[in-house]
Amino acid sequence: MNAPRVKTRDRILAAALRLFNEQRFGSVSTAAIAADVGIAEGNLWYHFRSKRALLDAISADFAEAIEERLQLQPSDDGDLIEEYVALLACMQRELHTFRFLYRDRADYGESSPIILDHIDGWYERVHGQLMLYLGAMIDRGYLDWSRARLGDLCTNALVILRFGLEYQREMDPAAVGDLDSARWTVERHLTLFEDRLDPAVARRFHRAIEQADLQA
Repeated sequence: MNAPRVKTRDRILAAALRLFNEQRFGSVSTAAIAADVGIAEGNLWYHFRSKRALLDAISADFAEAIEERLQLQPSDDGDLIEEYVALLACMQRELHTFRFLYRDRADYGESSPIILDHIDGWYERVHGQLMLYLGAMIDRGYLDWSRARLGDLCTNALVILRFGLEYQREMDPAAVGDLDSARWTVERHLTLFEDRLDPAVARRFHRAIEQADLQA
């Protein structure tokens, strides 16, 4: 039985996301995307009139990924460390899959409306999510950190996770990012508090970051 045929629109989006990630948003034309898909540029325009329209469609998928990640929360009686490992893996895949969105603001300028409409709430919810996980680590004795300073820790972690790829681009203008870029970003957030973690827990986190399947 033959596999179902992938719709042209979906092929265009997949090619655009891959090329934007590999070459940067500003370096990719609609002609290049059409050639990669194997269609005429006019056929691409039938589905997406501009790169901005492609950006909006990819941003909608990005928003879904963020909402899925924000559903993760620590359980009362589960393996907290394994649950944070799962959150880190989700973050890494998101950073890798949508890395041009994190990295290339200098190219595409203002974010798509779906991101602008949700960004404030996302920041607040990500901060709250980190508070839940790291606060639980304090309560269970894995993290030696003052509750009074937990909010600052979570703010700094959020900033690193959000702007890590953009920082890497500014430090190395020729770089476009790869698997290691997402790992580097997530590892940097650990540097904020790993010296206050139980050493065995810190090792589990680093091992999980190194072994994460970013293609999932």
